[in-house]
Amino acid sequence: MRTVGKCLDHIRSMDGAAAIEVVLVDNGSTDGTFAAMQEFCRANPNLWRAIQETRPGNSAGRNTGIMASSGGVILFIDDDCYPDRDFASAWKTVFAQDPRLGFGSGRILPYDALQSPLGCNTSTTIQILTSSTFVQRGFIQGSNMAFRRQCLIDAGMFDARFGAGTPFAGEEWEVAVRSSYAGWTGGYFPQPSVAHDHGRFDDEAFVRGHYYDIGAGAVYAKHLLTAHAPTTIVEIARDIRRQIRKGAAVGPLFGGAMQYYSTMLRQARS
Repeated sequence: MRTVGKCLDHIRSMDGAAAIEVVLVDNGSTDGTFAAMQEFCRANPNLWRAIQETRPGNSAGRNTGIMASSGGVILFIDDDCYPDRDFASAWKTVFAQDPRLGFGSGRILPYDALQSPLGCNTSTTIQILTSSTFVQRGFIQGSNMAFRRQCLIDAGMFDARFGAGTPFAGEEWEVAVRSSYAGWTGGYFPQPSVAHDHGRFDDEAFVRGHYYDIGAGAVYAKHLLTAHAPTTIVEIARDIRRQIRKGAAVGPLFGGAMQYYSTMLRQARS
């Protein structure tokens, strides 16, 4: 609730906001967030709607939002992100340039310089990822991302076992991997930009980073069970080398993989 009001104010202030379809999904909050969303939507009931998804995890919430929307290109931000005025038009321009582009991530600026830079991407360089390749961890960030609807359909939507509110982070990265293997091009584009007011400082960011690493292990574990296992092994080795170079622990990666397989085994037995 700390950031919801400001987030909604920025959405309301976007260029052409009155003509943009806005779907707000409340994922089981108990702090008045849904009421604030409903109040926002009353100003434009034909195009703005607030819905609730009580199943835990933001993947479940995102899938619900996708099904409630009608656009061919779907933009995603979190409730602690403040989009620029040209956010929607910038993404529209990006997708209009290449019909093969299925997914992308935009620039994520720190809202407060004192907060951890974790989860931000301030690069001003466009990057294009060819289809049928394993998307590298961190390439897609849920705080500012966009997908063609058909891309999500081809990929099979978000996996509800991943995402905030579940044991495993990495839901946006995991669906991007499947999108790439489904034949879609991806990219990073600095023009669509948000300010990320996550409120985490160094100690909190360390805990969050540990959660991300566990989720990464789970994502790798899932794709080791697919036809793309050889490529996944190569990516795991690269990720381990990156972790070692920056002095980070690799244990959470293995722990996340084992936890994922344990969860799958329990589900199979039940």
